[in-house]
Amino acid sequence: MTKKMGLVLGSGAARGWAHIGVLKALDEIGVKPDAIAGCSVGALVGGAYLIGALDEFEGWARTLKPVSALQSFSLKVQRGGFIDAAPAFEAFRGYDKHIEDLPVKYGAVAADLATGEEVIITSGSVIDAARASSAIPVIFHAVHTGGKWLVDGALANPAPVSLARQLGADIVISVDLNAVPRVLDRFDAPKERLPTPVQRDATHPDTVTGAVAKLIDDTRAAIDQQFAMAKARAGAKPHLFETAYAAADIFQMQLARARAIAEPPDIFVKPDMRDAMPTAFDRADEFIEEGHRALMEQRDAIKRLLKD
Repeated sequence: MTKKMGLVLGSGAARGWAHIGVLKALDEIGVKPDAIAGCSVGALVGGAYLIGALDEFEGWARTLKPVSALQSFSLKVQRGGFIDAAPAFEAFRGYDKHIEDLPVKYGAVAADLATGEEVIITSGSVIDAARASSAIPVIFHAVHTGGKWLVDGALANPAPVSLARQLGADIVISVDLNAVPRVLDRFDAPKERLPTPVQRDATHPDTVTGAVAKLIDDTRAAIDQQFAMAKARAGAKPHLFETAYAAADIFQMQLARARAIAEPPDIFVKPDMRDAMPTAFDRADEFIEEGHRALMEQRDAIKRLLKD
C-alpha cells in the first residue's frame, strides 16, 4: 500500500513566502503531497499551489515592496481590523476552485472569534478559506462565513498536523515558520567577555616595555567593551510594534511546540526565519530560497519514509 504524504504549511505572515520554496523543492525531488493542511499564510500558499496559481502568486510576491504591499489592500477600520484583504484575494478570484474539486485534499484552519475554537475548512471556495485562515486579528478584517466570524488560525493551531492526519496522511511533513523565532538580540544583556588579547608583534616586542604597552592596550580594550555593554543595555528599550511582533512570535512558538508534542509530525522542516519580520513582504526572494534550502536538507529523510 502506497503511503500518503500530508504537507503542513504553518502560519508566519510574510515569512510564508518560504512555503513557495518548500513546494518548489518538493517538485524538484519528485514528491507530490496527497494532502495539504494550511494555517494563515500557509493556507494561502498551499491554496495557490492547488488551484494552479502558484507561479503567478510567486511573481506577485517577488514584486512587492513595503508600500506596494499595502496598496494591494484597502484601509477600512471595521470588522475588528484596519485592513480589508478582499481586494488582494479578489485579484486571484479567476483561479478559484471548490475544495471538493481539487486533485489533492486540502484544509485550512481558522479560529472562531466567538468561542475561540479551532475551525477546519474543507469545503467551499479555496480563496475564501485562505482569506478566513489568514485574517490576522486587529490587522485584517474578520471574515463572516457560515454564521461565524473567523480570524487567523494561528490563534488555535499554527502548524495543523492534526488536520493533515484528518485528511488521510500517513506521513506528515510539517513546515513550522516559528520554530526558529525572531530573536531580539538587543534585549538580551550582552555577556561579559574577556578582552581579545592583542597579538605580540613589532608594536609589542617581547620586552618589559612591550609588556607594559600590551597591558595598556588590553586595559583600554576592556574599558571600551564595558562602555559598549552599558550603552547596549541602556538602549534596549522595546518599541510598540516590535514588542507586538515579538509577542506574536512567542505565542505562536509556544503553541506550535505544545501542539507538536501532542500531535507530532514525522518530519519537521524548520526554515531559519529568525531575521525575518512578519511584515517583510518585500523579502520574498530571500524567504523562498530559505524554504527551498530547509526542505532540501530533509530530502533524504523524506524519501526514506515514503519508501519504507
